[in-house]
Amino acid sequence: MPREKPIGIDLGTTNSAVAWLDESGRSAMLPNAEGDLLTPSIVLFADGEVVVGKDARSATAVNPQMVAEWVKRDMGQPAYCRPIRGKYLPPEVIQACILRKLKSDIAGTLGPEARVVITVPAYFDELRRKSTADAGEMAGLQVLDIVNEPTAAALAFGERLGYLSPGGAAGQELTVLVYDLGGGTFDATLLKLSPNNIHAVATDGDVQLGGHDWDERLIDHVAESFKAAHGADPRQDPAALSRLFTGVVEAKHTLSVRSHATIRVDHAGSNSEIRVTRQQFNELTADLLERTIYTSRQLIAAAKLDWKDISRVLLVGGSTRMPMVAEALQQMSGIVPDRTVNPDEAVARGAALYAGHLLAKQAKGASKATFAVTNVNAHSLGVQGIDQETMRKTNVILIPRNTPLPAKFTEQFVTKSEGQRSIALQILEGESSLPGECIAIGRTVIRDLPDGLPKGWPVEVTFEYGTNGRLGVRAEVPGTQKSAMLRLEHTVGLSREGISRWKQPIDSSAGFGAFGSMGQEMPEAPAASGPATAEAELASAPTGSHGQSGKTAAPPAAPQTVSAGGSAEMPAGRAAAAAAGAAPGNPRPAAGLPAARQAAPGARPKADTLQARPKSTGNQESKPRPRRRIPRWIINVVGHVLAAAIGLGLGYLLLSQIRPDAFPLPWWK
Repeated sequence: MPREKPIGIDLGTTNSAVAWLDESGRSAMLPNAEGDLLTPSIVLFADGEVVVGKDARSATAVNPQMVAEWVKRDMGQPAYCRPIRGKYLPPEVIQACILRKLKSDIAGTLGPEARVVITVPAYFDELRRKSTADAGEMAGLQVLDIVNEPTAAALAFGERLGYLSPGGAAGQELTVLVYDLGGGTFDATLLKLSPNNIHAVATDGDVQLGGHDWDERLIDHVAESFKAAHGADPRQDPAALSRLFTGVVEAKHTLSVRSHATIRVDHAGSNSEIRVTRQQFNELTADLLERTIYTSRQLIAAAKLDWKDISRVLLVGGSTRMPMVAEALQQMSGIVPDRTVNPDEAVARGAALYAGHLLAKQAKGASKATFAVTNVNAHSLGVQGIDQETMRKTNVILIPRNTPLPAKFTEQFVTKSEGQRSIALQILEGESSLPGECIAIGRTVIRDLPDGLPKGWPVEVTFEYGTNGRLGVRAEVPGTQKSAMLRLEHTVGLSREGISRWKQPIDSSAGFGAFGSMGQEMPEAPAASGPATAEAELASAPTGSHGQSGKTAAPPAAPQTVSAGGSAEMPAGRAAAAAAGAAPGNPRPAAGLPAARQAAPGARPKADTLQARPKSTGNQESKPRPRRRIPRWIINVVGHVLAAAIGLGLGYLLLSQIRPDAFPLPWWK
C-alpha cells in the first residue's frame, strides 16, 4: 500500500497554498499545475467548465457576473453574497471548487494517496468550521482535521528554529504573538513555544477585516478623484470596477517597496492616471490598522501579560508586507517583527507538519507523537437561560473563550415547574449575556419525563469541545433514565443530503449548467434560513460528573463567579434557567454582512424550561428536596398594599404639619 502523503492546505481569501512533508520529514511548498506556489482563490463558472486560479482572475474584468471571489468571508452563511449568473450558490460549494483544483494539483505531483489538514482563521466560529470541513468533503479530499491558521504558522516557525525535532537546537520557551493579516480575515494569537510543544494561550480577531479592506479604501479614493475630474463613477460599471481593482492591487504592492504609485482609470470614454503616495495610503487606512493594533493590545491584556513578556512577534499573511504594519507593531511593542518564515507560506507549511503529526499518531499511537499541540476556543459556549430575578433570557456560559482544548465541563440546572414533561436546551456561541446577540448553533429536547417530577429536579448539561473546535452536548436527568445527545445540524449550512447532491457537479466540473440547476434564483439576497437545529436521541442516562475533566485546566475564574455559568456582571449565586418554548431570538448578524443573509428564527415545538441552581456543597448524588416558594402574585399584592399604606401615612403626617386643626395628631382625636 502506498504511503499516505501528509498535506497542508491554506485555503485563503485571496490566495491558497499547498505544502507537504518530503521524505526527510521537512515541510516543502507544492507548486500548482501552472508552476506557481500561490493559487488565486477565484472561481470562474463558464458554460463548459469551472476554472480556478489565474485564468479565472483574468475573466473578472470581462465577465464579473461569472466569477466568485473573496468567498471565505461568506463561510457559514446560507449563500455567497451575490448571484453568479443569476443564481445564489452556497459558499462552501464555491470553496469546494477551489479545493478540487488543489486536489488535482496534489495528485498530479504526489499521486492520489494524500491526507490533508485544512486551515481556518482562529476566530472562525463553529458554523464556519463546519462549512470548511463540508467543502473539503465535497471536493473529495481525505480531511484529517481543521487547524487554526496561527497555530499552523507557529508550527512552521518552530520547525525553522528547531523546536519540533528531537535533535533540533531549540532553546528556552518562547511566548509568540502571531499577527495574521490575510486578504479577508485578521487573527491575533498568543502561543507558548517550547521543545516539541505548541500551546495556544489566547486568541482574538475579526473575520471581516483583511487586506481587501485596504484595497477598497484605495478604490474609493481613486474613484472619487476620477469622478471629480470627469463626472463619472467607475464603481458603477462592473467591468470598469474590476479593472480598477486590478490596478489598485498592483499599486498597493508597489507602495510596499516605493513611496508612490500611479493608477490608470478608464471609464465612460475618459481616462486618468492618478498618483497615490504611501503617506496618502497610510492616512486613508489608518483606522483599519488601528483596529488590528487594538485587538492585539486587548489580547495581551486578556492573557494578563505585558509586552515585556512577549519574545517574538511573528508576521503571517500577505497583507503584513505593507510597511505600515511592521512599523506600527514595532512602535507598540518595541519588538522588531519576525519574518523568519515567508508570510505566504507559513500557514500551509505548518498545516503539513500537523498532518504529518496526526498520521504519526494514527500509525504509532499518541505516545509516539513527535510534538504536542494545544489550541483554545475562540468563542464562549453556553445555554440559553432565564434569570430568576428578572425572568429575562440570558446566556449561561459553560465553556468560556480561550479555554484549552479538548475541554469538558458539566453544569447542573433544575426543572422550573411541577410535573415537567420535557426540557429544551438552546446552545449559544458568543460572549454577550443577551442570547439575541449570540449565535444559536443547536437545540435539543429531552421528552417524556416521568409523571409527577417535582419542581427543582436536577438536570445535568455537559459540553465537550474537541481539539478541532467541534462541539458535543449531553443533557441528562438523574434518576429518570432520560438523556439526550446533541448532534449539531445547522440549517445555515448544508445537510448530509445536500453535501451528497453538490458533490456531483463539483466532481464533474462540467460548467455552470450543472451548478445553476441546483442554485437558488432570487431577485435580491437569498431568504434567510431558520436557526440551527439538532436531533435529540433519548437513551439510558450515563453516569456524569461535575466540573472540568479531561487533560485541560479549569476555565478562567471570572466567568465562574456565577454558579450557573452566567456572565460576570451578574451577582454570585444568581440562578438561571435553560429556556425553551417560543422560538429563540434572532442571532446577531455577523459584522459587515447584510442582515438579510443571517439566519432568522423558525417555528419550534414548545417545551418546558428548567432552572439552574448553585452547586450543593453536600453529596451531589443525594436526592434534592423540591423548594417551596411563595407565588409571585402574592408577593406583588402584598407589596402594593404596603406601599399604599406607607404613602397614606406619610401624606397625613405632612398635612398635619400644615393644617394641624384639620389633621390633628394622633388622627383619632
